Amino acid sequence: MAKLCVALDTNLPQALELVKSLRGYPLIFKIGYKLFISHHRAITDKVKENGFELFLDLKLHDIPNTVKDGILSAKDLGADYLTVHLSSGKEALSQAVSSKGKLKLLGVSLLTSLEKEDIKEMGVCLERYEYVLNLVIKGAEAGVDGVVCSGHEARMIREKMPVGFLIVVPGIRLEGEPRDDQKRVVSIEEALEAGADILVMGRSVLRAENPIKKVEEILLRIT
Repeated sequence: MAKLCVALDTNLPQALELVKSLRGYPLIFKIGYKLFISHHRAITDKVKENGFELFLDLKLHDIPNTVKDGILSAKDLGADYLTVHLSSGKEALSQAVSSKGKLKLLGVSLLTSLEKEDIKEMGVCLERYEYVLNLVIKGAEAGVDGVVCSGHEARMIREKMPVGFLIVVPGIRLEGEPRDDQKRVVSIEEALEAGADILVMGRSVLRAENPIKKVEEILLRIT
């Protein structure tokens, strides 16, 4: 059964209210740059104290030893999931894997805000699917636990990766919602059919008039 991850890309008061009001629901809360840099333990501790899984979306991308230090710090915060860019390279990924313990390390392949034209501008000659698959294979060989990818690449990855390899899909939109800065979006059903294990949804919940009701509706659709 897939899990719902709520992205807390908002201000601290709203984030804390959501964490408090959704206590008891089977959720993962994702903390990104917006909250983590400004408030750090003020939000991560609350997520853990209320019984939720903590997903730190910090997209580590640095030299091997610095990536390793980031892994260790995330473990100290009680993180259950942490992102690292697969393009960090073999040595950085190996250092991360050797240090992660029970932490689930998720490799970031290609951001959902990027398309084939963006890849070409970066000087990559491969087609989008080839580029993503190459990154994922290298990450799996290094020992990462899963990948963050667009729903457009999820099916291809599921077919190539072993059972237990986590596929995390962001960029999910409900019917009638704007794409905003996401270019490669999918629906809940499309993500599930493609083999997603974790569905990341932020704006659909944060913008809802009744966030609790919205979470309940989404959970019914993924179970």
